[in-house]
Amino acid sequence: MFVNYFDDDGRSSPLNLAAGRLLLGCWLVWKTVWYDWAGVLDVPFRAMANPRYEWAIPTGMPWLLTVEKWLLVGLVLLVVVGYRLRVTGVASSFLLAHLATVRSTLVNTGEVDSLFIGSVLLLFFALYPDDDALSVDGLRAVRTRSLDSLVDLLQSEDDRRYRMPALKYALLTLALLFFSTGVSKVVDGGGLGFVAPDNLARLVLVRSYVYPWHDVQLAVVDYPLLGVLGGIGTLVLELGFLAAVLAGLSVTPFVLGLVAFTLSNVVLLGIFFVDNLFFLALFAAFDRAYARLAVDRDLDLVFDEHCLFCARSLYPVKLLDVTDSVTFYTQYDAPDEYAARPGVDFERAMFVFDGADTYEGYDAFRELLGQNRLFHPLAWLMARGPVQSVGRRVYRYVADNRSRHFACRPAHLD
Repeated sequence: MFVNYFDDDGRSSPLNLAAGRLLLGCWLVWKTVWYDWAGVLDVPFRAMANPRYEWAIPTGMPWLLTVEKWLLVGLVLLVVVGYRLRVTGVASSFLLAHLATVRSTLVNTGEVDSLFIGSVLLLFFALYPDDDALSVDGLRAVRTRSLDSLVDLLQSEDDRRYRMPALKYALLTLALLFFSTGVSKVVDGGGLGFVAPDNLARLVLVRSYVYPWHDVQLAVVDYPLLGVLGGIGTLVLELGFLAAVLAGLSVTPFVLGLVAFTLSNVVLLGIFFVDNLFFLALFAAFDRAYARLAVDRDLDLVFDEHCLFCARSLYPVKLLDVTDSVTFYTQYDAPDEYAARPGVDFERAMFVFDGADTYEGYDAFRELLGQNRLFHPLAWLMARGPVQSVGRRVYRYVADNRSRHFACRPAHLD
């Protein structure tokens, strides 16, 4: 369910990197947009600012923080799609670190710490983008490949292993942070005082008095053994997470336990630290979940091996075909029975064959999307009358003019 990237940092698909970028980016946009950063300079907040971070506050220029806020949102969105990751990732990481420093002048809580953690995670994605093939950078890199190499790639059995150092170091960072939190609980608790029967009960009682919400959490007060078990479980999870990572063991029990711990804080203490859930979700096995959504059918695809534009357009299809359910043929090595079907002209368009069914051009792309249930809503939309009509015309125009507008090699040159 969750991947220990110290034990398996090479995956058969780059999906996890793309999903990680999307998840981290969505979380950062949410965290950035909701907060009024310029309000830090308002009275009385300005008077409460920590003088240690005076250098980070643009006094007299509150608008600068607003500019930084929206600039950060724009940069993070570029990171999400994977555009020039080395630049946008580093820039957004440092910009987020500055805004987090400004925020920490007023608040010194885990909510601010999570911003610094997000800054570090962004930096990992920026420093290790090489195997992030499902990104704008990865797809742009295909332009450097020759037509022949692309055709070979499409028709080969891709057994490449995509390394995930960004997620590997992100996992290690998070495990170290949980470990340090566990150690601080033991040290600040005077040894095993953290698991003492009255420790959690006292915290729950104080929180329920200051922030009355419900009475369910008072069960911990009535049954001290629950507090002891909760304290022991917390230490096992926070201290054992790092040990499991370094030993190459499954991290799934620890991640699920830490998710339960985060949710229990909501119930027992009213602390909504949902940032942990986003961080832990980065290590979900998205590629396996995606493979389980694949439709159980095999398709044969025939494309023009002389069209560089066609080969580049099909490269993402190859990357997303994690179950190897699509077989790629050129018009010269396609089975004879396909060429003999009525209305089939491989020089005119791309074709997809599903048993006795034949799909041409735009409809062929729609069928390729239909290979995974994740894209079924888009495939359904593409089949609607107005969208289908426009899509077929656009495809027909591109196909008819590909030798004039796109890089294609005429057949007579071979």
